[in-house]
Amino acid sequence: MATKRNREISIRVTDDELEKMKKRQSGGTLAGWLRELALGVVPTKKADPDLILTLGRIGSNLNQIARHANIEESLDAKVLREIEIIRGLINSLVDENIEQSIRENEKNDC
Repeated sequence: MATKRNREISIRVTDDELEKMKKRQSGGTLAGWLRELALGVVPTKKADPDLILTLGRIGSNLNQIARHANIEESLDAKVLREIEIIRGLINSLVDENIEQSIRENEKNDC
């Protein structure tokens, strides 16, 4: 049985502060989001659909390489080059998304 919330906290914010909070809010109500932040819940954001699509394509390429390696029982220079390309794509995606998250956090903190 869930404990009923019967205590109320009131805070005052400027219009600008309220707008920033609403932009940073992730799902649910503003009150619920603030409660979770205060209680130490780490907010998450939805994954970028383009990132998911790209990672799916990379996974497909890796499966093709694995299938080739299992059939041939060796990797030729072409397959090794494909692995290098995939590694580069993954590193680029990770770096890009980290930089984007940092920019968004800095923008939201202003």
